[in-house]
Amino acid sequence: MTEMPTIDVLLATYRPDLRFLEAQVESIRRQTGVKTNIISREDAEGTGAAANFSALLAESSAQYIAFADQDDVWLEQKLAKLLDCVKRLERQYGSDRPILAFCDSWVTDGELKPLPGTFLSRQRLALPKAMALPRLLMQNFIAGNLMLFNGALRDKAGAVPPGALMHDSWVALVAAAFGTIGQVDEPLLYYRQHGDNTLGATAADARHCRRRMAEGPAAFANRLEANIAQARAFCERFGDAAPECVRVLANFSKLGYWRRRSAILRHGLFKQGLLRNLALMLWV
Repeated sequence: MTEMPTIDVLLATYRPDLRFLEAQVESIRRQTGVKTNIISREDAEGTGAAANFSALLAESSAQYIAFADQDDVWLEQKLAKLLDCVKRLERQYGSDRPILAFCDSWVTDGELKPLPGTFLSRQRLALPKAMALPRLLMQNFIAGNLMLFNGALRDKAGAVPPGALMHDSWVALVAAAFGTIGQVDEPLLYYRQHGDNTLGATAADARHCRRRMAEGPAAFANRLEANIAQARAFCERFGDAAPECVRVLANFSKLGYWRRRSAILRHGLFKQGLLRNLALMLWV
């Protein structure tokens, strides 16, 4: 009989609602077809989710890894289905290749009552184009709670640098640059939305995009600068191995008006959706 694979589930917490946390832990323990090793860490000093998950990554040693938020509820087959996707890609490319798989999630209120749409459908993504490295550089949509990845990706990603937007965007970029990303096209967890979410589904949907667009060029430029800072961190980590589109974005601030627009078009440095890209061409 084949032994069930062990997955390190990295659970980062920060002042959790204990009811939500207990439900999340129980849903992890109920996963079918895999063994789970929960590694948890409380962010007692308030350093942020990226630093907390980075510390958890350093403690992980299993062949497969998943991020867990403190307030979601996973369907029982979440890890098994994501693992099947990762293993299929490993058979195709080899287990030494960094590989990430992601799923979708149901969006709910604090009491797990369904809200309209799924996490990914709210973003109106053009998949698989959105999974390409240039798009992920400009706008990551693969939230940490949707991911499962292999040890090769964990080792390649290393510690999450201060310049990264978040732990999930960093891991997704490394996977897109040096490995492979696969999708399980179904919701496999309940993504709980409540007043204490650090980040949430609302921040990703099209209505929120329009509201943020109304903030104007200064706010848009600040978000673009965060993408540029992450690209710089990527180049500092990987040097000449960083793909050209990453190096171009890292030096974006040095380019003149027309060269910035040319770089966007040449390297496909687009965001998701017409409104965002109109703003990108107008305001960068």
